[in-house]
This record gives sequence, structure tokens and C-alpha cells, in this order.
Amino acid sequence: MKNWLKNYRWHIISWATFIIYEYVLVSLILKINAPILDYCIHYIINITLFYIHAELVLGKGLKPQKPVYLSIIVLTVFEVFLHTVFAYLADRSLSKTATFSVGKLTITDWKYMFVTVWRGIYFLLFSTAYYFIKSYIHQKQRTVELEKEAIEEVLKQKQITLELANAKNAYLKAQINPHFLFNTLTYIYNSTHKSEPRAAEAVRYLSKLMRYALECEHGPEIMPLEAEIRQVENLLLLSRIKQPDLFIDFNYDQKTESTEVMPLLLLSLTENMVKHGNLSQPEDPGKIIVKLQQGLFSIQTSNLINTGLNDTGFHTGLENIRQRLLHTYAEKAELSAGQKGKYFEVLITINLAGDTQ
Repeated sequence: MKNWLKNYRWHIISWATFIIYEYVLVSLILKINAPILDYCIHYIINITLFYIHAELVLGKGLKPQKPVYLSIIVLTVFEVFLHTVFAYLADRSLSKTATFSVGKLTITDWKYMFVTVWRGIYFLLFSTAYYFIKSYIHQKQRTVELEKEAIEEVLKQKQITLELANAKNAYLKAQINPHFLFNTLTYIYNSTHKSEPRAAEAVRYLSKLMRYALECEHGPEIMPLEAEIRQVENLLLLSRIKQPDLFIDFNYDQKTESTEVMPLLLLSLTENMVKHGNLSQPEDPGKIIVKLQQGLFSIQTSNLINTGLNDTGFHTGLENIRQRLLHTYAEKAELSAGQKGKYFEVLITINLAGDTQ
């Protein structure tokens, strides 16, 4: 009810003002008095005619796609006829001066009919003006909205252009900075491989991992898994230089090497295991199993939970993997992770059935 009053408050105010104006004009100036009930019934008929003509006849007949002018004319004539009939019947029921004499209309009836028809046309003209004013306001509001959308689109395109320019600059910088970095790593390796062979090997493995990560960043969305398997082996070798008592069983089917999947998936899971898992027990090592069976590719990891280490960032890493899987594979990929007894297990499955591998 409150919403209705809010939406139509100006209609109510306008009709109240108009009715008061006509009542004052008729009763005080023209000295014509009538019962309040007469006014109420006739204004109900007139206001009903007003909205039927504006909302239904003109609203439906003047649609932008296919206006039907002939139908509007016919319906308008019919509206005037119905208005006259209802007004006449209302006055008859209220015992007005209009009379009916055995099949013939008296002079009083003809005069009454003329006034009633003119009254109906009078409200139809008001209704037509209301319809076109409302259409104009609606069209103006729509034009303002379209202009606003166009401005927002221009601003959006400018923002995209600016971001693209920034991305190109960042890409050019990224090409320069790694070049300097790899030259530096090569220098460190050459300087230390005789005096500190373990440190030199660590630099060599680190260089390979970084080069692969950069290639993946600017490469395709899916790549053969073979290169990443090699990098997982490099990561394990690098980790064992820093932590000799690190035990992980890495098993994969040979046919998975040619499988094309999202890069940095296997490497990210391995890195999280090394960083957060307890991999110091040779009798209970961490496990990485990569399989491809009937088009279903899977990576499964399992490791002892390291209760003495803060795992901050681990679940963030898994969430990043989940979002990347969703972006690349949508509902074809699933990731489940959680604690099972004293182990933390992660399982990723990707349905590659029908994909080229």
C-alpha cells in the first residue's frame, strides 16, 4: 500500500486538485448544485475512461514496433459510446432530469447526450496529452540512461587501453629483468661450481625452475606435462640439497608425459608439500601419484602432517589452484583436500575425455 501511494501520489494530488477546481467552478460560479454521490460516480467513470485510453488503447496501439492507428480510432469511438451509456445509466439511476420516452429521445435527452459526449472527448484529450507527456519523459530518461551507459563504456575502453599499455610495459620490463637475473645466476654458478659444488648445483636447479615458471607465465594455458615432470624432479633435487632427509616417492605413468594440462599445477602441489609437510620419515615418505585412466587425469598427494610448523599460506595456495582449475576447466575439474588421520591428502581430477592430448 505504501509503495502504491508513493508511485501514484502525484496522480492523487492532481485529480484532487482538478476535482476541487471543477466543484468550485460549478457550485460557486455557475450556481449548479448536485449531491456529492453524483460527483463521485461521474468522476469514477471519467477517471476510468482516462486511464483505459492512456494505458490500454494508446499504450498498446502506439507500440514502436507496429502502431495500429485504425484500431485506435475505432476503440476511441467505442470508448466515447460506452462513456455516454454509463453516464446516462448513472444519471437514470440517480433520477436526474434526463428522461426516456417510449423509443424516442426528448430534447432534454439530446442536450444531455451532447454534453456527455463532449465530457467524454474532454477527458480523452486530457488522457492523450498525459500519454504523450509520459512517453516523452520516459524517452528522455531512457536517452539519459543510454548516454550514461555510452560514457561509462568509453571510460571503460579508456581504462582497458591504459591497462593494456601498462601490461605491455610490464611485459617488456619482465623480459629485461629475467635476462639480467639469469646472467647473474649463471655467473654465480660458474664462480662456485668448483669451490662450492652443492651451492652451484642449487643455483643451477633454481635457474631451471625460474626459467620454466617464466615460460609458463607467458605461454599457453595448457602444455604437455613432460616439462613440468622434469621441473618437479629439479625441485626435489634442489630441496634435498637444503634438506637431505627429505623423502618423497614420485610416481607417474609414462603416457602422462604427453598429456596437455594446465601448467604449474603439479609443481605447485609439490612445492606446498615440501614447504608444509613432514617429509623426514623414510619409512613413511610423502607420495605424489600422477595417472591418466580412460581420459581422467589425476594428481594425488599425501604427506604426514607437520604439527610443529605454521601452515599459513598453504590453504591460500590450494585456493589459487582451485580458482585456476575453475577458470581453465570449469566443471570438468575437481579439487579435494583435507586431513585423513595423520596425513594431509590432495586429489585433483580433470576430465580430459574428448580433448586432444
